[in-house]
Amino acid sequence: MQIWKLPVIKIAPDIIFHIGGFQVTNTLLATWITIVALIAVFFFGTRRRDLIPSGLQNFLEWAVEMLMGLVVGVSGQEKGRRFFPLVATFFLFIFTCNLLDIIPGVDTIGAIDVPAATAAGGGQPLLGFLLTGNISNAIIPWVRPATTDLNLTLAIALVSVVATQGFGFYYLGAGDQLSKYLNFRALFTNFPMGLVDFFVGLLEIVSELGRIISFSFRLFGNIFAGSTLLAVFAFLLPIVTGLIFIPFELFVAFIQAFVFAILTLVFLEVGTTGHSHGDAGEHEAEQEYKQNKEHEAAATH
Repeated sequence: MQIWKLPVIKIAPDIIFHIGGFQVTNTLLATWITIVALIAVFFFGTRRRDLIPSGLQNFLEWAVEMLMGLVVGVSGQEKGRRFFPLVATFFLFIFTCNLLDIIPGVDTIGAIDVPAATAAGGGQPLLGFLLTGNISNAIIPWVRPATTDLNLTLAIALVSVVATQGFGFYYLGAGDQLSKYLNFRALFTNFPMGLVDFFVGLLEIVSELGRIISFSFRLFGNIFAGSTLLAVFAFLLPIVTGLIFIPFELFVAFIQAFVFAILTLVFLEVGTTGHSHGDAGEHEAEQEYKQNKEHEAAATH
């Protein structure tokens, strides 16, 4: 007699209930849990605001200061303070979503998938809730990590790219921002090399669209693979899974959140720096070099 079967691997999330005509999936429920958890942590961590922080308040202040230092170190004080809310939100939200993967019951506790159980030959849960035998993998989990849903990763990748464009328009103006992608001026002022600049701008458009795909699939692929690995090995070697793979998944959860946030920060910095700024910087450096040479020559005489 077969005790259990390996879990069924499904990319699409499962619908677990409806609110009116609105379908609630297990990944959407996990998203709501993540939001509530973050609100609760920051509420209890900041409600007292002691002058000498301790406990949760001390940890949150340390985390915020670390993130702020990182953002300001890349983008400077002025832009860094504007970029910080977006970058920090990405990191904290994605990291918390990823952490759900290691909580017992996530991906393993849920309702019986009746069609799957019927197709497997049927059976009754042991003790009323433990699925064994043919129906051991006929389960619809109530909670599944939100970042294993491609809809969510595509959405936050789109937010990242759109925000980058918005900051670009804010800092560079519409003319400079659009000229990075549709550089018609170069066609008439610097022909034929301007033709190269024009096609480079078209490639930048493709790059922006590709960034949405790379952002979303990188995050989705890594977290989905880790979730699948934990689910499979939890059936094969439960104790080994806890000792080896859960610490590894903690590391992956942090790294994926950090990579998404830091790439967003880098693209924000690059997207708000125009070509004209670089030319101006080179011109200023050249003028400073000439002035230094003149001072050295005057000092020798």
